[in-house]
Amino acid sequence: MREIIYIQAGSFANYVGTHFWNTQESYFTYEDDDEPIVNHDLSFEEGRSPQNQPTLCPRLLTFDQKSNFGTLAKTSQADTATDASLDTTWQGRVVCETQDPIPQSEYHARLEGELEEGDLERTDSNIRYWSDYSRVFFDRKSIQAVPDALENIEAGWSVGQDLFQRYNEDTELMEGAFRLLVENCDNFQGLQMMHDTPSFGGFSHAFLTSFRDEFLKASTLNFSFLSGADPNHAGIDNFLDTKRIINDALCLQSLHQLSNISFPILNPSRWSALESNLSQGLSYNKNSLYHTSGVISSLVETATLPLRLKGSREDIAMIADHLNWRKCSRLGQLGGIVPLPFSATEGTFADMYCNFSTGLSNKDERAVFARRNVTRGLQDQDLAAFDAWCGLSSLQEPLDSSIHAPAYPVPTSFPSIFRHTRPTSIRMASSLVTAPSTSIPLMGYAMFVEQTARVRRSDGVLTSVGLENDDVKELASALWEIVDGYGNNRMDEGHD
Repeated sequence: MREIIYIQAGSFANYVGTHFWNTQESYFTYEDDDEPIVNHDLSFEEGRSPQNQPTLCPRLLTFDQKSNFGTLAKTSQADTATDASLDTTWQGRVVCETQDPIPQSEYHARLEGELEEGDLERTDSNIRYWSDYSRVFFDRKSIQAVPDALENIEAGWSVGQDLFQRYNEDTELMEGAFRLLVENCDNFQGLQMMHDTPSFGGFSHAFLTSFRDEFLKASTLNFSFLSGADPNHAGIDNFLDTKRIINDALCLQSLHQLSNISFPILNPSRWSALESNLSQGLSYNKNSLYHTSGVISSLVETATLPLRLKGSREDIAMIADHLNWRKCSRLGQLGGIVPLPFSATEGTFADMYCNFSTGLSNKDERAVFARRNVTRGLQDQDLAAFDAWCGLSSLQEPLDSSIHAPAYPVPTSFPSIFRHTRPTSIRMASSLVTAPSTSIPLMGYAMFVEQTARVRRSDGVLTSVGLENDDVKELASALWEIVDGYGNNRMDEGHD
């Protein structure tokens, strides 16, 4: 068995992750003659429910600020470590003040029959935390709540790294919870990781660095959720945007060094170029983490489905080696169509495809280094149209691969964002791609960082991310080096 350990760090990453795990739960079968389409043992292990009953729990560490955990915060290992520390270091009188418990979510109350069942999915406006709509049980070691006293970490690269070091020392994270997850695996293959760059960029860099120190040969696949700051439109004198862009750039450089393959994802505030395509099948609130995370999660879950499919031999290393066969394309793109309308044509795939890593139209893009497609619920005539669309690229097998799977299940916990009647499953397509066009957003970051290095600043923005001017120059140089990796041996000279 080739088990995967999952890492989620940050609020949006955990919103996406909650949808992801709810989808895994929907694959469970309860009849002897029902064969699941996925191998659950790769992603789940035996754990304990809140009632201390044995149950399947995700092989997961989920990091967030304690106040974002909702009802899950009370199971934090960080609290246990803090209590133990007080017991051993303070000999005086201790006054313990407790907050009122957070009430159960409306969705969970209906799920457990404490409220009238009604429509379980009609809880969109009442989602307060990502834990409000979770359908799986988390083992105690999975819940890693970062103390709120240290919450002022947005775009603070060095602050995030320091936070990880302190948290690791306080909770013995790597030698405790993480090592236990690894030891519970028969044959650990690596990490599937999601993290928010604004709040957990430096933290995730420090985690990956610590991980690499011991697991040099293990594979990592990363989905990185960028800030809303656009390097192509931000003012160099805007303190917060400059801080966010430098932090994003540091994350991209870190992922290129530490992860086998990574997929930066645009902040929903930067989906404007995609909205005409998305609005054909979806009616979502782009300011809702619950809504936008549902869109991204369906793409992530579908794109990575071959890792979990029963009978599949694919693993993270194979995906990374396939997409990064040029050895200099460790940053890829996530795209797809959610949902795919019925009676799809070649033009449907060309016109509706959304690239969530560049925000650019892929309609006229032909130059691709490698692509891995997964479709859900397509019929024979749809597959013929899909194959015709894939044929527009110069890619051939094995650089262009496709897997066709059953329709994507829509649990009752999924947001009601469908323009038409809410389905129980949807047809869709998702792709992981490496392409020369990745250089376009990277160039934006490189030029902004380079310009920042030329300007003598007195506002302390570099200090706030723990850098000096020479560090910024080195960052710009490193980004240009990554850009150059996408410009060599291009498959279509028209994309210079």
